[in-house]
Amino acid sequence: MAEENGVAGNGAVDPSRPAGPFLREYTPTGPFRQGGARSTSVLFYRRGYSVAGVSGIEHYDKPPLAWRPHTICEIATGTFVTTLRMELPASGGATFFKAEVDIHWTVEDPHLVAVQVVTDIAQRLTAPTLERLREISAQFPVHQAEQANTAITHACVSGRWNDLGTDLGLRVRLYVRLRVDDRTIGHTEKVRTHESDAVLARMRQENYLTMLRGGELEQLSHMLAADPEAANNFLEKIRQEGRQDEKERVDRLFSMVADGQIHSNEMEAQALAYLNKKRLSIQGPVGTRPPRRAPQELAPAHEEPFTPDWVADEPPVRQSRPPVRDAAPEPPAPRDRNRDDGWGWAEDDG
Repeated sequence: MAEENGVAGNGAVDPSRPAGPFLREYTPTGPFRQGGARSTSVLFYRRGYSVAGVSGIEHYDKPPLAWRPHTICEIATGTFVTTLRMELPASGGATFFKAEVDIHWTVEDPHLVAVQVVTDIAQRLTAPTLERLREISAQFPVHQAEQANTAITHACVSGRWNDLGTDLGLRVRLYVRLRVDDRTIGHTEKVRTHESDAVLARMRQENYLTMLRGGELEQLSHMLAADPEAANNFLEKIRQEGRQDEKERVDRLFSMVADGQIHSNEMEAQALAYLNKKRLSIQGPVGTRPPRRAPQELAPAHEEPFTPDWVADEPPVRQSRPPVRDAAPEPPAPRDRNRDDGWGWAEDDG
């Protein structure tokens, strides 16, 4: 963990990944020698100081040559990045933006860095950075994270915050990325999910309403469209069920005929017409002819003696017929008419 924080295993700070520009200080025991290009040394005398870099040494309040430095501080050279993660309040103060801030810092005044002993950039710059950022983020509601991020970026680029870090001998540039907090993200996702579910529910409602109004054919087409892959199997199942139902009806009809439950030609004609309507070619007992039934056996006759007429002892005698005389014609019976019909004179004459 020491190396991750910019500290080597022997206690010295790793100049390639320093937590701050102040690397270390020590008391010299011999002549001073510059370490290299990664660091700048600040030599403190009892009066005055010197700054020694890769390009040479500069003296301030130059001391006598006989004086030796009592303390030497090594200051990091170059541009480094320190990342901060913080929460910025949104408008209203009830919600927050999640902010990730990259602080790019470079040493401008090694002597001031040594005097301020800036060992940790995050510790020294978090508070002033947060103060500047929250001034802008508080102007935007939480759902306007993009607009807030644009405003903060404009403030960073415009040079409005160039004074940040100057009191520590640093030149600082901020790069900020905003996103809403986890609670707001969860709330927003729930709202979006609810809205999408409501839209889908309305769409399904309209589809089902149209389907129900369309009748059985519309319902069947809706079911087939809902699962196109199973449409063939579904249609085949419907055909099989239809054939089975028709077979059961036909078997039932023939069973009724065989049992004598259908007795009239009219009933059989109606059954035949129904079966032919269903595209079943039915011929035979079911039609205009009466059904075939088992013949009934007659009861045996009583046994009585039978003697033909020609076996009798005496031949039959034909009886004579009485003579027929011509009968006198009878007068016609008088008509029964009313007396006032005009024909009374004819009856009187007769």
